[in-house]
Amino acid sequence: MRPVAFGTDGIRGPAGTHPITSEVGAAVGRAACRLARALGGDRVVIARDTRPSGPELAAAVAAGVGQAGGTSLDAGVVPTSAVGLAVHAALADVGVMVTASHNPEPDNGFKILGAGGRKLDEAAVAAVEAWIAAEGAEVDGATHRDVADEVSDLWRRAVQAAVPDTTALSGRRFAVDLANGAGTAALPWLSSWLPGIEATGISGTINGGCGSEHLGALSERVVAQALDGGIALDGDADRVRLVDEAGRVVDGDAVIWLLARHLAAPAIAVTVMSGGALDKQLPGVRVVRTAVGDRHVRGAMDRDALVLGGERSGHVLFGDVAAGDGLIAGLRALVAAWSSHERLSGAFAAFKPLPSHLSKVEVRARPSLDGIPPLSEICAASEDRLGPHGRVLLRYSGTEPVLRILVEGDEADVVAQVAEQVASVARRVLG
Repeated sequence: MRPVAFGTDGIRGPAGTHPITSEVGAAVGRAACRLARALGGDRVVIARDTRPSGPELAAAVAAGVGQAGGTSLDAGVVPTSAVGLAVHAALADVGVMVTASHNPEPDNGFKILGAGGRKLDEAAVAAVEAWIAAEGAEVDGATHRDVADEVSDLWRRAVQAAVPDTTALSGRRFAVDLANGAGTAALPWLSSWLPGIEATGISGTINGGCGSEHLGALSERVVAQALDGGIALDGDADRVRLVDEAGRVVDGDAVIWLLARHLAAPAIAVTVMSGGALDKQLPGVRVVRTAVGDRHVRGAMDRDALVLGGERSGHVLFGDVAAGDGLIAGLRALVAAWSSHERLSGAFAAFKPLPSHLSKVEVRARPSLDGIPPLSEICAASEDRLGPHGRVLLRYSGTEPVLRILVEGDEADVVAQVAEQVASVARRVLG
């Protein structure tokens, strides 16, 4: 089989083309079973989001588990966090989520969750990549079981346990955009759990004009219906973004800032993509920075026993919750905001992000960025213009063939100029 490489968060790409095929799905299933055996079991729980390609790919994963002689557990359509919780609760030994997260509907992918429901570390990723590439021999003794109701119930109970006091939500009207993805089943249950809460969805296909990457429709609904705010998840419901009562998008760092203050966290973990405003506006709080990817954030949290971590893009992790969950993070943020302020805008008003600009440039290949003098030179020259808090961060995306460019500084106009200049050079040498 052609090599398969993990990106920032598993394997991802257009469905029906390598590596998002039934052939690779079966190989993922066999590899997941080998990982389960390395952990002392043979049970692999498999779930998916709502993409049309999901059922076929999930069936292929289950077939691969069977070919390896393991037990496949079908959880149906549930959030990625539900898969992690199922493994954490010892209902399974390993989990596979068929999803492309926030990517468009034509894409799909595979996320693998290992010991304790955690995403795989570098050593486990290398082992799984090798197992996927290996030829699989079919064995006898495969078993299959439907656990959809059990896993869904486990997830709902985990959400309720994570947000035990909903007093601050009483009487509030807010929109919930579930991206027409893995969290869609939560809508009627959410309204039942929180009587009087006006929870509503946004129409469209998965991540199509909705969800955490497309907040325009949510903002319009909040304003048109005079709601108190809104939250939006992504396709597999592990990210969350907020909009306030005026339909303004809340900066992802502001959500982490609010929760850090609410929890009185002595230290937090964020990625290098988070802005310097967190360091400036959380006095006395140690800000630990990691590589991009929520698995790196979780690793830092586990290492230092931190209560909070996250990514500016919407992943928010808690020390007391086994798996990253967008709904839990969104509800906890609303509780924190409305416990101390009448309006969401008031809760975030004191957070002042530094001017920044995030852009991306499509690339043909991924040469080492240190070996491209024109880029090194423009970045070095630019940092002098950006002021004492300025920086230029370049990184290849782990999920798309693009170079991401983050520019941050003291003056917005200078930041915009530098961002365009760096992008222009990147397009010339890499595009």
